[in-house]
Parts: sequence; C-alpha cells; structure tokens
Amino acid sequence: MMWDYGFGAWWMWIPGLLFTLLIVGGVIVLIVLLVRSTGASARPGTSTTAPGQPHEDSARRILEERLARGEITADEFRELITTLNDTRQQ
Repeated sequence: MMWDYGFGAWWMWIPGLLFTLLIVGGVIVLIVLLVRSTGASARPGTSTTAPGQPHEDSARRILEERLARGEITADEFRELITTLNDTRQQ
C-alpha cells in the first residue's frame, strides 16, 4: 500500500537550489572581479602601477600636477625634479 502517493522524493529540490546558488554566486564573483580590475584606475588616490613595480613616477606626476595647477613655478619644478633625481641616485 502506498502511503505517500509519490511524494517520497521531497528532498530533490535541494540540488536544484544549490546549483542555482552556485550560478548566482559565480556571476557575483565575476562582476566583482571585473569591477576591481577595471575600476582601480578610475578611483582617485589609487595606484596604477602593478605590484612589485617602484612608484618612482608618482612623485614626478604629483609635481607635474602641481605645476599645471599653478601651485609651483617652472623654476621650482625644475629644482624639485633635480632634488628628486639626486635623492634617488643615492
């Protein structure tokens, strides 16, 4: 005699739910990785150099920006670049 009328496989929804969660989680991880890889250069204050590379151009870039904004004169810029190059050679 059948007591459950074919409802004995009530647990079969679990693999479907886990598979769906796996797919949704994978999509979320891909979106996060994509945003992190492309959005790093767009945020202010973040470094665009790869890990392990020296940040030697960041000081020069800052000086160039200050010159462009008019915070320092061309003579001060040249003096600071010379000082920067001298300290790096030591």
